[in-house]
Amino acid sequence: MLKKFMLSLIATGAVAAGLATSAVAQTKWDLPLVWPDANYIVKDARVFADKVKEATGGSLIITLHPGGSLGFKGPEMLAVVRDGLVPIGDMLLNQQVGEDKLLGIESLPYLIGSFDELESFHKKYNVLLEEIFAKNNQKILFSIPWPQQQIWTKKEIKTIADMKGIKIRSYDKSSTEIFAAAGMNPVQLPWGEVVPSIAAGVIDAVATSAPSAVDGAFWEFLKYGYPTRQTWNTDIVSVNLDAWKKLTDQQRKALVDVATALEPVFWADARKIDDDAMATLTKRGMIIGKIDDAMRKELRDRAAPLRETAAKAMGPRARAYVPEGK
Repeated sequence: MLKKFMLSLIATGAVAAGLATSAVAQTKWDLPLVWPDANYIVKDARVFADKVKEATGGSLIITLHPGGSLGFKGPEMLAVVRDGLVPIGDMLLNQQVGEDKLLGIESLPYLIGSFDELESFHKKYNVLLEEIFAKNNQKILFSIPWPQQQIWTKKEIKTIADMKGIKIRSYDKSSTEIFAAAGMNPVQLPWGEVVPSIAAGVIDAVATSAPSAVDGAFWEFLKYGYPTRQTWNTDIVSVNLDAWKKLTDQQRKALVDVATALEPVFWADARKIDDDAMATLTKRGMIIGKIDDAMRKELRDRAAPLRETAAKAMGPRARAYVPEGK
């Protein structure tokens, strides 16, 4: 898909040529990411940085700092970019709810049921996101989705009754409440404690994505996977508006052109990464089960009070995206 992307930059090539032959001073930006270097979000950001360098004739250099190496934590990133501590940043939307609750809409329990629904929802939601980011002294460049959330278990699940009492790893307050509503016994654990906890029998199931299940070699401990899709998450790469205004018109155009061309590539790649991870897990002997419509509706209905409470706390603006009773 990157070959197609290159064709889309033909027009930008003229800009790059002009920059390369002019006396434009080189601008250097640091881009912090909390994800490890091998993570696909980091790989996508590196593609973006390389294409920006090419499109600007080397006048704008973006250097990646993965793994939280600059010392910034995930939930701090909206404020970090807003306050100009870095000119550009990457952030998980639902981690920024401390700054604005509306940034957690996409992650409301069982609001979105599929990757297609997420893509459609995000296009509408982006109007509100752009407003919120502008209020926080930022311009959104592009988004990257995270894979669907699943539960990975030792035992087979055929009905919601089969979920009762399963000790499952949750990762935050919201996921803990979601799994408790399904009758499970959630245990909140950081990722680093997940595999040792499975091996020791502290938990019998894990909530995470397929790529993370591959990272954790879940086939050594667990047998089944179920695409519950209880929440969705999206990453945003944004630029500080003060840094943006310091760029030349040509640099700004190149930055937007590259971001606009790459975003659909990144969304398609996220789907492929998820599909590839599922194939690996199946090849390793894991059984990927199904959540039928009746069971999904029951899970959604049980989570409805949680969804409604969270939506109310977000204020009236959330109702355009989460109608009452939905």
